[in-house]
Amino acid sequence: MDQPLIEVKSLQMYFPVGNNIFGRRKQLKAVDGVSFDLYPAETFGLVGESGCGKTTVGRALVRLYRPTGGRIIYRGTDITDLDEKAVQPYRSKMQMIFQDPYASLNPRMTVSSIIAEPMALQQVPQADIDARVRELVAQVGLKQDHLNRYPHEFSGGQRQRIGIARALAMRPEFVVCDEPISALDVSIQAQVINMLEELQAQMGMTYLFVSHDLSMVRHISHRVGVMYLGHMVELAEVEELYSNMQHPYTQALMSAVPIADPDLAAQTRRIVLQGDVPQPIDPPPGCPFASRCRYCKPVCREAMPDMREISPGHFLACHL
Repeated sequence: MDQPLIEVKSLQMYFPVGNNIFGRRKQLKAVDGVSFDLYPAETFGLVGESGCGKTTVGRALVRLYRPTGGRIIYRGTDITDLDEKAVQPYRSKMQMIFQDPYASLNPRMTVSSIIAEPMALQQVPQADIDARVRELVAQVGLKQDHLNRYPHEFSGGQRQRIGIARALAMRPEFVVCDEPISALDVSIQAQVINMLEELQAQMGMTYLFVSHDLSMVRHISHRVGVMYLGHMVELAEVEELYSNMQHPYTQALMSAVPIADPDLAAQTRRIVLQGDVPQPIDPPPGCPFASRCRYCKPVCREAMPDMREISPGHFLACHL
């Protein structure tokens, strides 16, 4: 493959959440030691249950959060610790499509102003902004007469299209898609996904696609990473992962995917996990999945497993 567009090395994202009984500051370890690469024109799917750190990874990559530890390397440049002024040139190259199209748009701004705002912040000439706004509106399937309307006048799918147009305003190389279809009707979801694929083919963008919808991730992604409690537990090309899943958590996650064929569904065994997810504020030592794993051994509760390559392109963090 080409050289990575973005390299993520041992990324950590901790949040202070109060004091313990000794008066020391507690930390919620939302992301702890995640590493992977993103390649040009690739869609990298990121899956896992709620609270596992998927969205936090995406926000850290576009520097909405400043990482606690680890490195983020963009085209060979370490952008991890850049201050707000120094990171500004990279803002136009990395954008984000937010999950909730109802909350991510300013209700007091017109569609034209919303889409134009990133270009205005980058001091693009006004004549170029006007032409680019009209081009983007057409590109995402909206009409020119929508430009002077406000977000409340649109459906959820149309609002998400406005959010996508805003993300594309500066012709970014990398876009974080944070569950971009979860708040939409099923009938609209396929339209938005098809549009994202068409835009990627036209513009050669790289996507980090965060989602709970495992079937949609399989459809749109080239590679998939599985996260659990702030850790990456398995990573592989999409068909390899779905046909040859090795981590017990991945197996349980995939067994929950609905199957349309009733005969095939009757033959499929659902893996039901026992126990609760450990607290990310004070996680136990060893493998984060040990408390719920049916194959757990003593070593699993004592030492964190390393992420190792078990076959070409297939990485796994498991002692067994």
